Amino acid sequence: MNVKELIQSISDQGKNFDMLINALIQKKEAIVADNYNILEDAIKNEQKILSNIDDEEKRRKELIREFAHQNSITLKDFSFDELYSSKKNLFGNDINKIERIRSEVKEKALRIAHLNSQLSVLVEVSRNIIKERMISILGSGKCKLVNKRV
Repeated sequence: MNVKELIQSISDQGKNFDMLINALIQKKEAIVADNYNILEDAIKNEQKILSNIDDEEKRRKELIREFAHQNSITLKDFSFDELYSSKKNLFGNDINKIERIRSEVKEKALRIAHLNSQLSVLVEVSRNIIKERMISILGSGKCKLVNKRV
């Protein structure tokens, strides 16, 4: 394993985060537009992207494990942050590129967290709207929609 492969892995994860951001935006817009078909497509796309993110995370951990073994570095959880903070000097001339990519990935992760919080609010509002619709249609629980005697 070399530094270039590790940088490529982090860059690939950034691309996965971009795709996830787009899927989350599509999901948010589908909820707001009350379009079930688009929402369903966005959820399927999100699941594929999350699988890709998980696969890339495993690949990167394996690259870090190999790199640590080659350079006789002891790491606990084989995270890039742990490797980077313990042995910055091993990255040589690529240090600026790594800093830039890490910063971009962190910004994307924060954007994903923000979008997820917006989605949770939208889902809660949607639940309340559905609940209110059901109450207005059925009353406050005294009328039953289905008569079990039939």
